[in-house]
Amino acid sequence: MSAPLRPEIIRSFHDRPFSTPVIGVTGGKGGVGKTTVAVNLAAALVDLGHRVALVDCDVDAPNGAILLSLPLKEPVSVNVTQPIFDAAKCTDCNACVEACRLHSLFRPREKTILLMGECNGCEACFLVCPAEAISRGDRSVGTTYKTVSGKLTVFTGALHPGLEESALVVTALKKRAFDEAEQFDIILVDTSPGTHCNVIEALKGSDSVIAVTEPTPLGRHDLDRILSLLEMFEVKRSIFINRADLPGNIQEIKKTADLHETLIETGLRLDDQLLKSYVRGIPVVQLYPQSLAAMTFTNVAGNISREYLQ
Repeated sequence: MSAPLRPEIIRSFHDRPFSTPVIGVTGGKGGVGKTTVAVNLAAALVDLGHRVALVDCDVDAPNGAILLSLPLKEPVSVNVTQPIFDAAKCTDCNACVEACRLHSLFRPREKTILLMGECNGCEACFLVCPAEAISRGDRSVGTTYKTVSGKLTVFTGALHPGLEESALVVTALKKRAFDEAEQFDIILVDTSPGTHCNVIEALKGSDSVIAVTEPTPLGRHDLDRILSLLEMFEVKRSIFINRADLPGNIQEIKKTADLHETLIETGLRLDDQLLKSYVRGIPVVQLYPQSLAAMTFTNVAGNISREYLQ
């Protein structure tokens, strides 16, 4: 376990300027069904009469809208600052080249600065240039979308292929959704897999987080990591065991839950009707409302509704 975070860091993580409850859906391992859980919980909460925002923060591979058969609408470009160099003003001091932490600036000849690599928009070169020879341009690194379907609003972020600035797209997406937070009864945030900065950014402001896992050695290992992260930020959390009847040792998942003092919210066995709904792009709670999977999601949604919306 890492050293405890300073109190001001934890306060900053939990701070948000609105009262609408935020529930995160995450999990260290990829492919455990985070988005399936998030989409079906969103649909179940809508069926309970709530106005729901689903924020798909897996910007490298967003598929929440696909699982809902919804088109991506209302695109807004996510731009970062890109330097433009004025050779007439340049004093050839080379300060901008030295300041670039990504080593993306190159001086091939006198008073000529070229951007040869990726620029993350940190603007260090602007700050160190004594001659004000650098002006601000911009470039698009991704896009955010907003799609409304009845009481469900899906916010989606998509990083342009081949780029590295996924954190900037996550930040822009969260801001777009949170700026409209008061229009919703509840916000669900679906994160990317892992425990990296994008996951932390996506989970900022969450009242509670559902960690999705499966009863496999990899599932247990990555569950331990995501629960450790949530402990660091003092986030209320629970566990959703997907594909609970996979060959493996579910007792190891329970040991990990006990180690981190985390409640196992529910478990869901493999379900053919869930698979069929996944293929058709319709939440199982809508396509097969009497199925075991649908009732599981409906029960969890009911628990969330009773705790945060009544």
